[in-house]
Amino acid sequence: MSSQLVDFNGDGNHDVLVGSFSGSPHWIEGSEKGFLPSTALKDRDEEDILISAFWNTVDKKWDQSDRSGTSGHCTSVAAVDWEGDGDLDLVLGGYYEGGLFLRINEGTSTEPKFAQSNTVIEAGGEPMVIQGGLSTPRVVDWNGDGKFDLLCGGSKGGVFFFKNVGDKAAPQFASAEVLIEPIDDSSYIKRVPTSGGQPTQPGSSFHIDAVDYDQDGDLDLLVGGRCSWEKEDVPVLTAEQEARLAELTTEMESMTPKMREMLEQMSELGEEPTDSEDYKKFMRAYSKLSREASKLRVSPFESGDFVWLYRRK
Repeated sequence: MSSQLVDFNGDGNHDVLVGSFSGSPHWIEGSEKGFLPSTALKDRDEEDILISAFWNTVDKKWDQSDRSGTSGHCTSVAAVDWEGDGDLDLVLGGYYEGGLFLRINEGTSTEPKFAQSNTVIEAGGEPMVIQGGLSTPRVVDWNGDGKFDLLCGGSKGGVFFFKNVGDKAAPQFASAEVLIEPIDDSSYIKRVPTSGGQPTQPGSSFHIDAVDYDQDGDLDLLVGGRCSWEKEDVPVLTAEQEARLAELTTEMESMTPKMREMLEQMSELGEEPTDSEDYKKFMRAYSKLSREASKLRVSPFESGDFVWLYRRK
């Protein structure tokens, strides 16, 4: 999530920074022979960098930590020389609460050593928050004044510009300016207008990047997003198809108690579902019914994920 190509450790090779739903950002080190396996970013004490929520790989459960001094679930990351001191610091984006946080590099450009705690990034004197969550920051000089600004997409749609009104050693940000308005729709996957039966814009879960797409000297926006739209021609089931769908639905509902019973038994024995041949056989049968039923279920709506280009005027 929110990947960035950057020379993270100053060795002249491109590395990749990525967010992770685990709650800890990762980096994939580049070398002359290619990329190495991804590893979680660590602070100066070799603890995973996070906001607070994370997947505990030891206990196999979601967990919380207060060591960073902030609250949230980190799923995005961007590297930038925040203090103008020649090394890369980290901007962390939160998933559910939509906050943005700074993790300072107390080391050097070639040997990063990150602070133990986060600092809340502010805009207009208030904590910088993307309403609805899924803050996905991009660090870019949007207005061409030589200072980096922040662009963010969000779970509920929209693209927001935070202008840097500080200086290169002490950035400060104005309140958000809306570059793309969110659609007024409370659905998780927002419904959008159509033209010729096709969607005309993204709806939800905006992941963005800024690039001079048309090579005219200014930055345009690429927006990856989800949307749903109303179909023009909705197929109608025959009486035979409706009867078969009802039959499949009843059969799958009758299998649900057995599925729960098997899972509970395996949990009591400390077994994993993938270790049980009986459970795998049961789920193959259930999945076969489910696939057939999904082909018969008719919805007047369709959904999909697309990448959209917004050219700057």
